[in-house]
Amino acid sequence: MDELDRLLAETMRDAEGHAPSDSGLLGSVHDRSRRYHRRRVVTVTAVSAAAAVLVAAIPFVTVLAARPEPVTPPVAPAPATSAPVARPTSAAPRSSTPRTSSPTSGTPKSSTSTSSTPKITLAGGWTAPAFPYTLPATDGMSAPVASITAGNPSAFFEATELRDHADVTVTVATRESSFTSPGTATPRQVRGHPGTLRTVDVQPAKQLTLTWKESANRWIRLATDDTYTPDQVVALADSLSPATVAVSPPFALDFSPAGLLTDTVSASRMTFRAPSATPGSAALTTVLRQRQQLKTVNQKIQGYDAQLDHRAGGVVLSVDVTDWNATLVITVSDGFTISDADLIKFAAGIRVLNRSNPE
Repeated sequence: MDELDRLLAETMRDAEGHAPSDSGLLGSVHDRSRRYHRRRVVTVTAVSAAAAVLVAAIPFVTVLAARPEPVTPPVAPAPATSAPVARPTSAAPRSSTPRTSSPTSGTPKSSTSTSSTPKITLAGGWTAPAFPYTLPATDGMSAPVASITAGNPSAFFEATELRDHADVTVTVATRESSFTSPGTATPRQVRGHPGTLRTVDVQPAKQLTLTWKESANRWIRLATDDTYTPDQVVALADSLSPATVAVSPPFALDFSPAGLLTDTVSASRMTFRAPSATPGSAALTTVLRQRQQLKTVNQKIQGYDAQLDHRAGGVVLSVDVTDWNATLVITVSDGFTISDADLIKFAAGIRVLNRSNPE
């Protein structure tokens, strides 16, 4: 063989010696796949109360902040250093210096308002509300997971053994519960107070709800099913003891609206209202929804398409969170105003947690 053929053969043998093995190459592919694997936690909500699993947070959008992981149980944890929009994996977050485009020309700098319209400003972090009771620990029931709906905190105790135990939801409210479905009511004495045990005959199990007035401004409702006898339901209520169970949020927040109360926290949303507003109303709402197509793109938050829209009903910032196949929608009601810069800063400080569940 001539000199050229010899050099070519030696080069190919040298390249072969440095090539990765089949197993090494496949392992690299599997490692990458695992890094992009995401766990989703289905949360039990509404009548059953939310049941969330406390797991690690996944950085979501971080344009102007950097902070650590937030508090978890029931809707409650508080946060600290931020990271940019993150892949729903354990992969290291991108640099915490995000890129945020300024509003496009023609986009107002803040929501339309008058001098009397309250302006939302931001405060660092978020303090989780707490549920004030717990049940005795037992092998047949998980630790409580707290949430809050229209200002009323509740705790969900999931049954892990279904022969002698059933799911239990305890809710604290400032007024007596009202019921729409037909049922039978039986007077019962609970924790030294007169109460009512209500039974609704449905399948697959009868629903038992015990309500009583614990104090001047506190009503308590304990809901379960007929796995327990009526006397056992009363015994559960009697066994409640004081506790501080933080509400578990779907997001970690680097910033929260200053002066507003946390009104609702579920597996997909966090809402805030003015102290004087009716529970259930919201000045600022943050919701993780199933992915929606953006009509226009006039913002970029950490490289993700976003739409900032000033409309008659308020201001809406939608972020296309492709990693979660979801859209983060932040709405400021028309009764309030916020600067575009603060709204984008708020979105940039949000980290979606694994327990979240887009609605």
